[in-house]
Amino acid sequence: MKKILLPLMALAILLTGACNKESYYHTMSIVKPVQASIVFADQEIDTLQFYTTDNFTLTSNADWAVVPDTMKSGKIKNYYHQVWVVTSPIVFDANTTGSPRTAQISIKCFGDDDWDNTGTATFHQISWLDITRPLPKYSYKERVVTGATFEAEDSATQVTDTLVFYVFSNWTLTDGDFVHPETLSGNPGENKVPLRVEQNASTVSRETSIMLTSRGVKTSIKYTQKGKKEEKDDKE
Repeated sequence: MKKILLPLMALAILLTGACNKESYYHTMSIVKPVQASIVFADQEIDTLQFYTTDNFTLTSNADWAVVPDTMKSGKIKNYYHQVWVVTSPIVFDANTTGSPRTAQISIKCFGDDDWDNTGTATFHQISWLDITRPLPKYSYKERVVTGATFEAEDSATQVTDTLVFYVFSNWTLTDGDFVHPETLSGNPGENKVPLRVEQNASTVSRETSIMLTSRGVKTSIKYTQKGKKEEKDDKE
C-alpha cells in the first residue's frame, strides 16, 4: 500500500438536477465508510466521503480523530441543486492505550429552505500493528474484537523464519534470545524481515519475543521453538 497525500478538500459535480432555481430538492448520504472504517494503531489518516446538495459542518466526538480546520464547515453555492461529493481526511493520533477505541464524525447538512439532515461516520482504531505473519489470534468480548496476539512456532532444527507487516511510520524491532531479525529498523510500508533462528539443542521447548514499534505503538511477537527429539539407544 502506497501513501497517498489527500487534499484537504475535493469537490466534484456528480449529478446535475433540473435547472430550476425554485426546486427544493436536497440530499445527503455517506459514501465512505459505508458502515465503519477499521484503522490500525499507527495509522495517520483515513478518508471520509459523502455527497450533499447543501452547506455542511463536520465535528468529531474524539480528540484523537481530528477533522482539519479547513473541513469543519463548507459552503456550497448550489443554485441548481447539483449533488456534490465532499472528501475529507480524518487524522488520527497513534493508539498507545492498549485497547481499541471508536470515534464518530457527525455530518450536518442544512439548506436555505430550513432543510437539514445529519449522518454519522464511524472509525474503529485497533490497538495493534498490521502484522500478517504470524497471523493474528483475536480475542473477543460479546462478539466484538478486543485484542490480538501474534505467535509463531518453529521446529528445533529450523534456522530461518520471516516476519511480515505493514506500518505507517518508521519502525524498529528488538532482538530475541534465539530469534534474530536481519534488520532492526526500516521505513513505512510493507516489510518482510528475514529472521535467523538458532537451532534448539535441548529436548525442552523454549520461548522468546521480539517487539515491533511504529509511532510509539508496540506490538509483541512471540516465538516458541520445539525441543529436539530424544535419541533412543540402539538395541543389539
